[in-house]
Amino acid sequence: MVAKVEVLETGQKLNAMQEDFVATVFHNLRTPLGFIKGYTTTLLRENTEWDEETVREFLEIIDDEADELQILIDNLLDSSRLQSGTLRMRFQDIRLDILLRDIAKRAVIIDFGMPVSVSISDDSMIVNADAARLTQVFENLFSNINKYAPDSSVTLTLTREDDQAHIVLEDTGPGLRMGDLEKIFNRFYRVPETMFGVRGSGLGLYICRQIIDAHHGEIFAESTLGEGTAFHIYLPVIN
Repeated sequence: MVAKVEVLETGQKLNAMQEDFVATVFHNLRTPLGFIKGYTTTLLRENTEWDEETVREFLEIIDDEADELQILIDNLLDSSRLQSGTLRMRFQDIRLDILLRDIAKRAVIIDFGMPVSVSISDDSMIVNADAARLTQVFENLFSNINKYAPDSSVTLTLTREDDQAHIVLEDTGPGLRMGDLEKIFNRFYRVPETMFGVRGSGLGLYICRQIIDAHHGEIFAESTLGEGTAFHIYLPVIN
């Protein structure tokens, strides 16, 4: 009898998790789709003529929302593959300092335009890694900083601790509470205070942790309210 109750409770929990997952995905898909549909319908109205500037503004919004939709879909696919262990990775030996300098340069020039100070104390560290997936980790972290601490300065440091590479990406933003620090790497978790002010799916940091775990590394965050947040990543060095 006890076993039947446990099976029933497990089934109910799985059903509740599935319903939560579907509801979250639906909510996150609905927002960009709503914008795309709304502005497209507006442009197609036959009884209204739009000037060139307005048409361009509407098309730029549609383009931005399509990008948001693509990012969401990619994150959903990656999170599902990571959870099931089916995401393919191509590991090779790489110079970590070169990869990090390239990532920081891209964050400054191409993606976010934020100032990034880079400090590397050891430029000889080799790690066995999937360079594209490690880059994805840092792009997610930089994206978080750009959303939640847009006016802060950013520091990227690399040091060696025995047989581990220690990477720290630190901002000077508003920081996080201890209760949130324990949850931010959970799938779909978003800090309550930011849910209505900043768009996001709550998948980025979950994906970061799964990728770092696949590299036999560790990622965690430290933060002080009003002073900023630091993400720490440890990766095994092979030389």
